[in-house]
Amino acid sequence: MENKTYTRNAHSVCCLTYYAVFVIKYRRKVITPEILAFMRSHTDYLISQRYHGKLLEFNGEEDHIHILFELPPSAAPSVIICNLKTQLSKEVRKRFWEQIHNQLWKDSFWSDSYFLSTTGGANLEVLEQYIQQQGIEKQKRKYVHHKKK
Repeated sequence: MENKTYTRNAHSVCCLTYYAVFVIKYRRKVITPEILAFMRSHTDYLISQRYHGKLLEFNGEEDHIHILFELPPSAAPSVIICNLKTQLSKEVRKRFWEQIHNQLWKDSFWSDSYFLSTTGGANLEVLEQYIQQQGIEKQKRKYVHHKKK
């Protein structure tokens, strides 16, 4: 496995990282460098202070943003994603309304959808093989060969 920082608690060790993409409604080109910097700062605040996670990376273009972040095991990623979208929309509108209101579609900010993926250490095939080999004695496991068909 790669060198990862694991979160260690009294009864658990984990590394739960997520990758999310939010898109502006109808791909309107609303996000300026100033708005992107604000979004990064506000996302960092929300993830770290409100959700006890960690922002790992953040970037975007005029019509979408990418977020890489860690969350504790008690967090519900889909709930946090919806809250992030709501809070970012609310705060950007409040601070940058004069700059963006002519570019939005009916005042809608984000598309209703989002992309969310977990990031992991080992790939699925490695994990499947590892689990399949559980319970096989070490000596036998060493010499197991798959028959070719």
